[in-house]
Amino acid sequence: MTQRLLLSTTLLIMVNLLPLAGVVYFGWSVYEIVLLFWAENLVIGFYTVARFISLYRRNGDGRVLFLIPFFCVHYGGFTLVHWIFVLALFRPDDHVSGQAAMGMWIPFLALLVSHGVSYVLNFLGGREYQETTGQDVMIAPYRRVIILHLTILGGGMLVMALGEPVLALMLLVVLKIVIDVVTHRNEHKRKREAEQRERETGRADSDVFRSWD
Repeated sequence: MTQRLLLSTTLLIMVNLLPLAGVVYFGWSVYEIVLLFWAENLVIGFYTVARFISLYRRNGDGRVLFLIPFFCVHYGGFTLVHWIFVLALFRPDDHVSGQAAMGMWIPFLALLVSHGVSYVLNFLGGREYQETTGQDVMIAPYRRVIILHLTILGGGMLVMALGEPVLALMLLVVLKIVIDVVTHRNEHKRKREAEQRERETGRADSDVFRSWD
């Protein structure tokens, strides 16, 4: 578990460093950065559906099939409202439509790969699906996204108030990295502790972390 977690955490940090290049070399504004952070909602939603499907195929839990459309509608609405907030709060008046998206596809694909690696290593390879329910998968993305983006939106507004200096933008990216790493490791902490207790006692512990990356 430790090696899998180390690998997924390292990849997570590397991918989150890409926006720094956007700030330093391509003059990204707070709008581009926060828009990329919002786009990660789409990645998280995609792998949540993948987890539902894995629970059905590997655990035979047919109930998760009813959760998939509910999640897509509910989480989709949540993501849409979040996008409207991003546009209303951070989009510059002189912004050209499509301008930000053209420079974001590489870091977006990197996020897709990073979350995919974590899904394969931890959820499938670490057999976390065995101790995960549909309700756990349903709740987990909201817990992460709400904590992360309330912080990022607040930080983004502070950066705008400071006039978007490069150092402030870089600190915003670093803040996101710290939150991601702490959240990622804490989410897997219970799983690691359960495995340690199993090694010590020689029996399985059912109270393990319910997976999400």
